[in-house]
Amino acid sequence: MLFEWILIVLFTWPASGYGQIGDALAPAKPDTGRIVAIDSTLISADSTAKANVKSYHSVVNNLLLTNKYINIKDAPVYLIIEKKQFEGKEFVFYILFTVVLILALFKTFYQAYFNNVFRVFFNTSLRQSQLTDQLLQAKLPSFILNIFFTICAGIFLWLLFTYYRPPQQINRQLLLVVCILGVGILYFVKYCILKFVGWVSTMQDTVDSYIFIIFLVNKISGIVLVPFLVILAFSLPMWVHYITTVAVFVIALFFLSRYIKTYGALENKVPLNAFHFLVYVMAMEIIPILILYKVTIDYLI
Repeated sequence: MLFEWILIVLFTWPASGYGQIGDALAPAKPDTGRIVAIDSTLISADSTAKANVKSYHSVVNNLLLTNKYINIKDAPVYLIIEKKQFEGKEFVFYILFTVVLILALFKTFYQAYFNNVFRVFFNTSLRQSQLTDQLLQAKLPSFILNIFFTICAGIFLWLLFTYYRPPQQINRQLLLVVCILGVGILYFVKYCILKFVGWVSTMQDTVDSYIFIIFLVNKISGIVLVPFLVILAFSLPMWVHYITTVAVFVIALFFLSRYIKTYGALENKVPLNAFHFLVYVMAMEIIPILILYKVTIDYLI
């Protein structure tokens, strides 16, 4: 009975009432006008953003096309990058460090001999026989300083070849060995020739005095060359010529003092003519050095 009553009420209810109930129960319809306004705003903002992006790209492209330092018109070019073979002055540094270390150790262990060498050299005459005899009796310090002069003179020649005539046939390290050995062989041959001349001419004492003066000047020259070697090795290229000129001038003064001391010491012992002595200097001192230089330039470098 209850079910039948409900059906009767539903079918007899007025249409207006049913519509109000349906409207109340139905979901709310969206506001289409507001949605259209929001969509138009989003579309307008999106179009503005696209226009701004397009304008930015056009400005950037225009700048790239008109910039003379940036080339985007031609085809790209690629380069093969190779690792740079950097060559510093480490080799020269360690060589000169060894030279300075040898000099420092020598001055530490043979300070008396080191001081006597300068005293005898700067003395106007060699009449201080006591200091001279002390130098002659000290064989080991004399030998070390002679080797030291050979090393310094070889390094000096090597630096001159490196700056003014770089080696083409041999590497720099081998050229350094050649320069040092060349100086050593030159003075060893000279020593042997002078000893032979003294033995043949029975003037052994005179020849020994001459040899002593030669190697005394060489010892002082080797010590004085050390600061020039350091400055010449690490100076700017624009200063190389001036440093070389000063160094050569100082060495020339030492050689001139050697000849003056030699002439003064020999003049009192043997009859010696100045012209004959000059011829000897040209034949035994200058010409062999020039020949050695010519052979080195033509066949070794």
